[in-house]
Amino acid sequence: MASAPVDLDRPLRLHPLTYLEEGDEVTVGRADIDSYGLFPADGAALLRRLEAGDSPNTAARWYSEQYGEQVDVAEFLEVLEELELLVKDGEEAAAPAGPVRWQRLGRAVFSPVARVLYGALVAAALVAVARTPQLAPRYQHLFFTHSSLVLLTLGIVLGQVPWILLHEAFHALAGRRLGLNSTLSIDRRFYYVVFVTALDGLVAVPRRKRYLPMLAGMLLDVLVICGLTLGAAGLHGATGAAGVVYRLMLSMAFAVVLRLAWQFYFFLRTDLYYLAITVLGCNDLQTTARQMLRNRLVRALRRPERAVDESTWRERDREVARWYSWLMLAGYGFLTVTLATAVVPTGVRVTRMAVHKLGTDLSFVNVADVIVFLVLNFGELVLAGFLAVRGWRRSRTRSSSASSAALTG
Repeated sequence: MASAPVDLDRPLRLHPLTYLEEGDEVTVGRADIDSYGLFPADGAALLRRLEAGDSPNTAARWYSEQYGEQVDVAEFLEVLEELELLVKDGEEAAAPAGPVRWQRLGRAVFSPVARVLYGALVAAALVAVARTPQLAPRYQHLFFTHSSLVLLTLGIVLGQVPWILLHEAFHALAGRRLGLNSTLSIDRRFYYVVFVTALDGLVAVPRRKRYLPMLAGMLLDVLVICGLTLGAAGLHGATGAAGVVYRLMLSMAFAVVLRLAWQFYFFLRTDLYYLAITVLGCNDLQTTARQMLRNRLVRALRRPERAVDESTWRERDREVARWYSWLMLAGYGFLTVTLATAVVPTGVRVTRMAVHKLGTDLSFVNVADVIVFLVLNFGELVLAGFLAVRGWRRSRTRSSSASSAALTG
């Protein structure tokens, strides 16, 4: 449905906006719905004139006098409409953003006192490992029981999901400490299923304040490893149920170490990826790198008409993508080889072992053991495949909608 034509001689109403100036660019947006756009400094100045009460035509004349260039004010207004910065007819302007929930808790969790306590926890864990080297993380700790049902249920599900959720909660609290809203969702990184905390409002925060929200999850991982290690240190040498808890703690600690190491796969848009693009001054490096690889491929295939328009790339993203695109390609290649040479063969072997075990014992406990074992081993790959198909269908739907809009416009 086409929107009503805008009277360019009448002032427009805009929602409350936030501005963040960084060099020659300004991030402008609405904090209430986390909708932001990156404007050149002159574009942000033009937007401020509209916000101050100038009509579009008056603001355009001011722009021409100030910068000696003409501006396509209709196209500029289309951008504002896409970002939902304009108040529509019959709509009320958004109320100024107020304090978000859990903001006080976020400030407490990352206060100077809390940081001292975190440092003491890490130091105590290091001392415990130095005194008892058996506490140091190692892969043998994963296999704390011979029962696959207990191993996977306690070690992977109950033993990891709470820490994963706390990892994301630390991201959220670090953002809410700054007054930013957050959302938690399930997403996919290649064939990994991940929880994702969205902090879209970070783009409107000075870069130096973005680092803690980005690294807060990894900080939580370190604290969990240290806490579990200290807990295990208190039970070292125990037998019976206490001995099982000791081994379970060490198992969970090593699993968290593996997740912490996974963050270095930054080409999968992990926490360290967002840290890197912030330090490098990039905006959407991953998309630019993907499109750059696509353009190289279609040109090599002599199909230049299928190339992506490179004029939409930011110059800094283009500069970094020249080398990052090759690194990203190598990373995905490595994971693909790992999938073919390790994950799939292991899955086949595990399935054979499960079928063999099922054939020798059809008791309820053994059948439940095997079923849970298979579900937890292959569930992530199945869910990743489902998310991939759903994402592909959504992208196709968006493309179809865009084509329809172009035909009817």
